[in-house]
Amino acid sequence: MASEKAAKYFGNGFHCAEAVATAVLDAIGEEPSEAAAHATAFGGGFGRTFQEACGALSGALIAIGHLYGRRELGGEWDLAAELGAKIRQRFLDDFGATNCATLRTRFGEERQMIECRNLTKKVTATLLALFTENPDQYEAMMNPSTVQFE
Repeated sequence: MASEKAAKYFGNGFHCAEAVATAVLDAIGEEPSEAAAHATAFGGGFGRTFQEACGALSGALIAIGHLYGRRELGGEWDLAAELGAKIRQRFLDDFGATNCATLRTRFGEERQMIECRNLTKKVTATLLALFTENPDQYEAMMNPSTVQFE
């Protein structure tokens, strides 16, 4: 299952952004080999500063960009923007904030790694669920019925 794979990546050394981007692309049959590299600087609230957006959310945005981002100057990016706004709102609904430091403070020192791992799982599942809500619109899902979210 994709969310469990994200948790495994997280537990084996990828940080939140790397784990989400890699697990999402892998789950839908895209080549995930570069996903971690593209996500690396986003971990820990941007460059391990813990002061900006949660890396798991950034990883989801990186996956969206990989799938729906522009490939040429002046290309359309409406779908990428729509999905980005939706995953951000769902993240806010689920966790109440997008800021890494705010989330880590809420989790408490002793539970930060456990809760960040759980958050990574949830974001992965949420993004994959977004892709299947309107399969006609989100064509990157070649076979949405085969993706396991939880």
